[in-house]
Amino acid sequence: MKCKKVEKFLLRSFDELLKEEEKNELKKHLESCPLCQTKREEYQSILDALKEKDFPEPKPYFWERLQPKLEERKRYDPWLLWKKWAIRAVPASLLLVILFAAALILFIPAQKEELSQSGVLLLRNSDPLQEATILLEEEKVEDKNMMLIFTAMEEKNSTGRYLP
Repeated sequence: MKCKKVEKFLLRSFDELLKEEEKNELKKHLESCPLCQTKREEYQSILDALKEKDFPEPKPYFWERLQPKLEERKRYDPWLLWKKWAIRAVPASLLLVILFAAALILFIPAQKEELSQSGVLLLRNSDPLQEATILLEEEKVEDKNMMLIFTAMEEKNSTGRYLP
C-alpha cells in the first residue's frame, strides 16, 4: 500500500470510519513504514492537544443561523454553471478567431490586379501622354490629324518611333 493511501486511512481511522480489512492493511503498513508511523504519532498528538482544550459553547442561535447558509450552498444554480463555462469559453473562442484570421491572411493568396497601360507607364516612371504630346505639337492641323490617324492604325516599331 502506498503512503498517500495510508494517510487517508489514518485520518479515517481517528474518526473510526475504517472497515476491518482496511484496519488490517493500515496496521501492516504502519509496522513496516517508519514515516507513516511518525505521521500517525503527529496526528495523534494534534488530536490529544485539541481534546485537552475546553472550547467555548457556540453563541445562541448559532445552529439556526448556520443551517440556512449550508442549505443555500447546496442549491443548484444553473446560471453559475453557465457562467463558469462562459468564462472558460471566451479566451478559447478568441484564440480560435485569431488563429482563423491568421490562417486567412497567411494561406490565402492575394488576388493580383491587372494594371491599365497608363498604370504600367506610371509605375515605370514614364509619361503616359508623351506620344500624344509629340503629335499635338505639330504646327499644321492637317499634319496633326494625319499623324493621329496613322498612329492609331499602326503598331510601334522597335525604336519607339511611329511610321507615317
